[in-house]
Amino acid sequence: MANKRRLLVLSVDVDNDFGEKARVRGPIVGKKANLDAASKLALADPTDTDSNTAFEAIRAYDELREKNEVEIATITGNARLGYAADSEIAKQLERLINEFHPEACIFVSDGASDERVLPLVQSRLKIDSVRTLTVKQTKELESTYFVILDKLKEPHFARIVFGIPGLALLLFALSEYIGVRYFIGLLGAYLLIKGLGIEERILKRAARASYSSFENISFVFYFAAIPLVIVSLWMAGTHVLAVQYAGEESIAKLAAWFIKDILLLLPIALLLVVAGNVLQALTESKNFLLPKQVVYGGSIFLFWLVFNNAADWILGSIPFSDFFYSLILGVLAMFLVVYLSREFKKGIVSRLKLEGKEAYTEIGGLIGKVVGIDRKKDSFIVQTTAGQKIDLDFDHVANIGEKIIIKY
Repeated sequence: MANKRRLLVLSVDVDNDFGEKARVRGPIVGKKANLDAASKLALADPTDTDSNTAFEAIRAYDELREKNEVEIATITGNARLGYAADSEIAKQLERLINEFHPEACIFVSDGASDERVLPLVQSRLKIDSVRTLTVKQTKELESTYFVILDKLKEPHFARIVFGIPGLALLLFALSEYIGVRYFIGLLGAYLLIKGLGIEERILKRAARASYSSFENISFVFYFAAIPLVIVSLWMAGTHVLAVQYAGEESIAKLAAWFIKDILLLLPIALLLVVAGNVLQALTESKNFLLPKQVVYGGSIFLFWLVFNNAADWILGSIPFSDFFYSLILGVLAMFLVVYLSREFKKGIVSRLKLEGKEAYTEIGGLIGKVVGIDRKKDSFIVQTTAGQKIDLDFDHVANIGEKIIIKY
């Protein structure tokens, strides 16, 4: 008789409805635990499809266990979705892999919301089959919803849907309608941030920061930079209002005054953040992160130079030729900074000798072995135990020694 295969029947609750509604923490392992959790969720919210997914997973478990060695589990994410949900799902999945050591898994899903994490599962575990549970009259609506969300994440559509209205609202905020100016200005700024993808990066960094210690050197510099940002915004806003009250009606000149005032302290605040990151990298022996901080520092200085001269030209303080020369100088200097930082990073990475080292998560889960370096993407290539190759950015490296520790 052939050896039975070790299979994992896996369902994923990305937004953690089991925790939020049924007060059941993941991972939920075993048939009885899944049956109890699904029943609790169905009673708490009969319209939630995650309970149906759990029942479908139990049915798959019963079908497979006669000829295979099978375990069933439901892993949960986070109600905030995004990075917080993905990191929690990855941690619970690695815990299951370490405890059960499955050869493959059967992925049970209720649609697009769960299947979004398929690449995350595939990078750690072979998937033999995907079972999609169709709940009547909901699949088409959910699919349409996620198609719209995915389209809005594409830069082309995001700039149109968010960027153009955001710019229009910001310009309207500088007009004569004082009653709604501040509200519309803030709304416009948010839409621009959303359209350019800045919001997602901020939330991702904030989520990572929540797992780190406030004793880090970089935190002190971040804390010191916040008052400078607030003061620079306040100074710029009050000066623009004063100039407008004095009779200035040109939107271009008002914007120029705003830029000049905000550039008095904002670059210092940003340079403080860069300095904190540099010191943090040096104390943790993460020299491979230094070239990126060099680029950030150079970008801040050149941004100040170009935009300050642009504002002076609009206000008539300098001729156009001076602004044009500073623009050309800024572009050339930025190109040189990026080129030198890449060469600097190549030298650092080549001395690390990462090839052949094993990569682990912070909780001890084996990801795979490093098989190469992608210098164009500033990442290294890890071959997982399932034979798949994934790119990992150096920003996710927590420590490099005999083995590499990866943080989420």
